[in-house]
Amino acid sequence: MSRQRPAISGADDQRPLWDVTPLRLDSSRPMTTAEKQASPAPRRIPTPKSVPPGMTFHSSLESVRGDRGISGYVTVIERAWKEMKLHGVLCLDGRPVLYHKEYDYPCSSSERIRQHKLFWNQGVADVLVLADPDTVYLYSGLVEPREDEGETKESALIEEIQGIAEYAERIQILETLFRQLATGKFYEDHRKYFDPNQSVDACLLKNLRDFRDKLTKGNKEEAGTKGLDIKEAHAFMGRILFLCYLLDRKIVDIGEPDGEDTGTTLLARELSGRVDDDARIDYLYGIFEGLRERFNGNMFDRDPDAEKQRIRPYFRELLLFLGGHEVESGQMSLWPYDFKMVPVETISAIYQDFLGAEDKEGQRNTGAFYTPRFLAEMVVDLCMGEEPEAWNWSFLDPACGSGIFLVLLFNRLASHRLAGIGHGDYAAREKALRDILTRQIRGVDVTETACRIAYFSLYLAYLDFLIPLDIERHTEKIGKLPRLLDDPDNPRQSSDISVIRKGDFLALGEDTFKDEEFPDGKFHCVIGNPPWEGRGSKQIAQKFMQETPRFLEKGGTGCLLLPTKILHNKTDAFQADWLGRVTLEKVLQLADYRKQLFQGAKTPAFIARFMNAAPDPNRHRVEFIAPKFNRDGLRRGVITINPAARAWIPLANILTAAQSKTTSIVWKQHLWGTRRDRKLLDLLRFFPPLSELAGEEKDGKRWIKGQGFQPYYPEKARRNPRYPKPKPIPYNPDDRFIDANKDFKIILLQEECEPVVDHLAKINASKKYLRMSPSLKLFKPPLVLVKQGINDEFIKAAYCDFDVLFQDPLQSIAGPEEDAEFLMFLAAYLRSGLARYFLFHTAANWGAERDKVHLDELIRVPFPLPGHDFIAPDAAKLIREIAGKVRRFGETLQNELPEAAPSQMSLPSFEEDPGNSNKNRNTEKWQSARKKAANTLQREIDPLIYRYFGLTEQEKILVEDTVGVFIPSATPGSWNSPIPTLDPVGETRVAPYDKGGLCVYGDTLAGTLNSWVRDGSSRYRVRAEVGADKESGLAMASLHLVEGDPSKLCQEKSISAALAEALKSYRETVSREAGTLLYKRDIFFFQGDCIHIVRSNLLINWTRTMALNDAAQIYGEILIGKRKGNAG
Repeated sequence: MSRQRPAISGADDQRPLWDVTPLRLDSSRPMTTAEKQASPAPRRIPTPKSVPPGMTFHSSLESVRGDRGISGYVTVIERAWKEMKLHGVLCLDGRPVLYHKEYDYPCSSSERIRQHKLFWNQGVADVLVLADPDTVYLYSGLVEPREDEGETKESALIEEIQGIAEYAERIQILETLFRQLATGKFYEDHRKYFDPNQSVDACLLKNLRDFRDKLTKGNKEEAGTKGLDIKEAHAFMGRILFLCYLLDRKIVDIGEPDGEDTGTTLLARELSGRVDDDARIDYLYGIFEGLRERFNGNMFDRDPDAEKQRIRPYFRELLLFLGGHEVESGQMSLWPYDFKMVPVETISAIYQDFLGAEDKEGQRNTGAFYTPRFLAEMVVDLCMGEEPEAWNWSFLDPACGSGIFLVLLFNRLASHRLAGIGHGDYAAREKALRDILTRQIRGVDVTETACRIAYFSLYLAYLDFLIPLDIERHTEKIGKLPRLLDDPDNPRQSSDISVIRKGDFLALGEDTFKDEEFPDGKFHCVIGNPPWEGRGSKQIAQKFMQETPRFLEKGGTGCLLLPTKILHNKTDAFQADWLGRVTLEKVLQLADYRKQLFQGAKTPAFIARFMNAAPDPNRHRVEFIAPKFNRDGLRRGVITINPAARAWIPLANILTAAQSKTTSIVWKQHLWGTRRDRKLLDLLRFFPPLSELAGEEKDGKRWIKGQGFQPYYPEKARRNPRYPKPKPIPYNPDDRFIDANKDFKIILLQEECEPVVDHLAKINASKKYLRMSPSLKLFKPPLVLVKQGINDEFIKAAYCDFDVLFQDPLQSIAGPEEDAEFLMFLAAYLRSGLARYFLFHTAANWGAERDKVHLDELIRVPFPLPGHDFIAPDAAKLIREIAGKVRRFGETLQNELPEAAPSQMSLPSFEEDPGNSNKNRNTEKWQSARKKAANTLQREIDPLIYRYFGLTEQEKILVEDTVGVFIPSATPGSWNSPIPTLDPVGETRVAPYDKGGLCVYGDTLAGTLNSWVRDGSSRYRVRAEVGADKESGLAMASLHLVEGDPSKLCQEKSISAALAEALKSYRETVSREAGTLLYKRDIFFFQGDCIHIVRSNLLINWTRTMALNDAAQIYGEILIGKRKGNAG
């Protein structure tokens, strides 16, 4: 967020230029004695009696330390408890979500600001509760501090509840808040206060990036200044971060900070107070030398004299950063960072961002995208969560990067080991920590900077478990911190404990790790995020998957974060081989979270958990989990997994698909497809595909298919010796050309085209040569043009009856003149809901990575011709009817075409001649009218397509829900994007739910069940009652048994508050949390002649598709019950 203070100029600000230490808050004074004496007597600290299942409220540090379930967060909670003087912490399955502090006297604004500063700097819990005798204040940890005219604003204050004096009232407030946090309702009601982009992680990362850029780009204000090498800049910043951490946690002392100062801002003050740059450099590097002597040479082994001179021009930027100000703009801040609160994992995860910056091209080629903390925690949770012996495992990270996995593992293992050791037993605590480094964790990385950051992060984690007195004892007894880096290229600096090895994991011998701690060189677990390669190349990650078993004990566990394209691309042979050597236990597909969890990478991710043992292919099933994006879960640090997102895929099915090279379809149809969807997809795949008609020219099929030409760029050819040789252009300069970006729909008009020579001139391509020249038959009518990308959730397809040229983003299917009507039908069919349904569930990229469909995927669509046994008997008539509609649509467009030049057939640009404004307006109106007419035409054609394929009403429902609800919800661009699946059912705008509400689900459920029993001997039917409770965020559907057909299938009824509360409590009880993963369970329960279904009131849970699946489950349960009754 922009800050309101003016930039440093030396003119507007009356302070000296070098005085960039924090501004002081006038209101930050402590309470006077008189004020404290006027405060009421100490009160009892409220301890909620009713805490939702899955949550734990700790009212003491002893309770925190005794809870083995929060081992990964003990140190951060201890830090917050000590610095903020907390009275309670609410945890959600081991993750802090709320801090609570009580006051015996009125809490001043300055005190609240001070507490929120500490809270925001830690960035772990989401909500801070401050309560004084009369008022309860609720603050968010995900709102960036803001200022107004030099005063800190309480922009993070969510709610101020006044007039709360009674103990029971405060208990009630906390219990209500806990329930709303458990259900996610609190986050949804206060969405604007929970923005991940305003977290301390995001703000600190931006400032560090700006600092790095200043160091590397040179100081423009000093002539001749050359920027630092990026690796040198990162090394310097690493030492600065290390120093900030040591100062703020009082491990290193340079004096006593005043008032609101931290150790870091005291350093800024000390540096700015020196007489000149030479004195500042001497002071800073004197501290570095002291740290080198006291701790370890690994961090400070660069030539200080050479570096001093290169750092000299950047002291202004350094002081801005140390003072917590904005490095890029120079704007001042009242809000310095406080590194005593910032967790080690946060620093480690933030610094990973810089590794990619050292070699952006190399990062793209090797795929070394580094792992966000939340994602790393998820991998660790999936790996360790259900293994009680995991605390004794040994772990290897084969591509450790900045060490985020090693730090997370170290912290969890250390918290677990130290739980039974008193804080006063320094020797035992230090031995336990060193044993973890010696016997349990190892990391490898090929990048020197990554190795340095990894051991730097581990140093911080190591020190975080020792109080300053312990550290003093450590240095007196043992000396420096152990050297953790084993670099074979630098044998002079040998390691004390070889935790980090510089090297290429893929080139390591099996005896690399053999020593007295690892006699066989094997590990219980290999965990991490191997490098990913970019699109279109064989994945380096595949090689890591193949090599991992070499370093695992037999039966050991692998848990790797991998690119989704390993599942979705053409890797059938690889999958068949790898799945025959290891037992793939679980796949957590995170495609729907791609843009939130892994913004640097271009491809989505999945987590694979596997065992180093061959599977039984006939019996083994792979658990496949594909959670759909949920704002509330992500805000509170978990990913919610609904029952519909889980499936168990028989390994035999995957291996069989590999033989036919269709494994990608097996995985993809489980991403959004339900059980009923998969049955329909199997039926559609039974039909002859379009590929039986369309192929390459050499295939000799009825139609020819292919991509357009590729232009030849002389400048690229000059720079790249491997650029393909040019091929003469076989076209005339005036031949018509259609740009893939034109907004054509259903049918193409000649007026939308331009001469090919004009297009080549616009893109600076050769007018004589091409890079790739396909068969000329692709450009001959009749043909259908199809673009790879999806436009407004439609396949961009159009019929064309004239010669037209196009580039490779467009694809063509061309045939003989007598097939014109078939090709018109094809153009309309490819835009239909049925084609979109099929391709969304089977194409590798759509709904997972990029919204595009490759040509070889497109021609897999079912395309039976008239005469096929399982389509409509009047299929030929339907083709003629649809073709006639397409033809008439084209004639209407032609007749209504405005007076406009071809270049004006798309929406006008700002550069166009103002004299053409009337023509432009006419064109714009025509474009809008065409879009509306095309959509209307498609709505007329879709029912005819359904008839052609003989779809049932239930199958149409599956198609319509996918097109109307699921496709618009897939892979949201940001956490606050409009997402139909997350709409409360009563508030959605998606038809038919916008008018029918929950009764759309109820009608479908009851109607489906009744249709299945109507032909039987039973005289009984069911009717549905549905309702929602806004407070709990739950909805319920009840099926009642009635005699005969009910007059009304469904009606809405309200849910009583007592019932809603009981249902919510029960649902939370049966749900299960595993760290960052929350496994929700549906409630199906029988009560006399009623069946009740309870879920969150979100559209994803109450679609017609869900009703069809629920009907099948209920019907199956009834049949099973009957069989058991008959058997009994």
